[in-house]
Amino acid sequence: MAETGDASRLPTSLDVLASDVHSRLEFHRYAFMDCVGIKNALHCVIEERENLQQRQNAIDQLVAEKDRLTKKNEELAAELESLKEQLQARESSDQQQGSGFQQSHSGMAHPRSMPKRKRQSGDEDVDEHELMEDLSVIDNPDQGLNTELEATRKEISDIHSKLIEGFTDLSTTGGRNIALKNIGQLDDRPFLAACRKKLPAEEAREKAKEVHRVWQGHIQNPEWNPFKTVTVEGIPKEIIDVDDDKLQGLCAAWGEGVHKAVVSCLVEIQESGRLGDRNIVPEVWNYKCKRKATHSESIEYLFGQVKRLSDAKSRTRSAR
Repeated sequence: MAETGDASRLPTSLDVLASDVHSRLEFHRYAFMDCVGIKNALHCVIEERENLQQRQNAIDQLVAEKDRLTKKNEELAAELESLKEQLQARESSDQQQGSGFQQSHSGMAHPRSMPKRKRQSGDEDVDEHELMEDLSVIDNPDQGLNTELEATRKEISDIHSKLIEGFTDLSTTGGRNIALKNIGQLDDRPFLAACRKKLPAEEAREKAKEVHRVWQGHIQNPEWNPFKTVTVEGIPKEIIDVDDDKLQGLCAAWGEGVHKAVVSCLVEIQESGRLGDRNIVPEVWNYKCKRKATHSESIEYLFGQVKRLSDAKSRTRSAR
């Protein structure tokens, strides 16, 4: 009887053991899955941190470049002021030398054909070619200023290029007032909306792509110039010609939304000064004011991004 009792309890014990083993296996399986999930999450966090670091490095470089260019502009301004003072001093000195020097100057041959003669002045020899070159600078004071102006323009162009690079490295998430905008790129959404009103869904998508492609080509064609000149308070100004045949035909065929999208794109190109070259180019854009962002606005926004990233890094370190 005892053996029979032991035998009857054996299956029950095996069932309990099997259930316990199964429970432990399930526990370890879920634990392993949690471990894999945590590992993947950590990998994503590390990758995102590296991306943030790269963006911050790019912004730091931009800030450093901006500081360098600002210092350079200040130096150029000081040099310009010094140049003006030198020119004024030379003009004043030339006027004080009297009519005798003026007559001598007027009797000289052109510096390119004049033989190289030297006259004694104390212990120094004065080269008349050099003297004439100095006088030509006095006669053309704007020449030096134009050179400095060209250098300043190049510096501003470099700043603009750096800003474009900085905003390119930023996230493309929406909702930002200052961001890159492709000037000359026609918005395709109004075309799709207009086609959906007239065609089935599948046909509408294909037709929208076709019409959008055609009008993108029109916009990028410099020979099409749907503008006219009007005078506003005595100042000539170019505006969209509402009587342009193509624009009127577009509005009649596809409605006001598509017409407005094309006109807006043309105005952006005009305000960017790119009517002669209508290739699509990125531009830092103030979406709130619907215009190009100024350099001050762009740099201020980037500074804000630097601060935001720094605060995020500080919070991450604190959380650890």
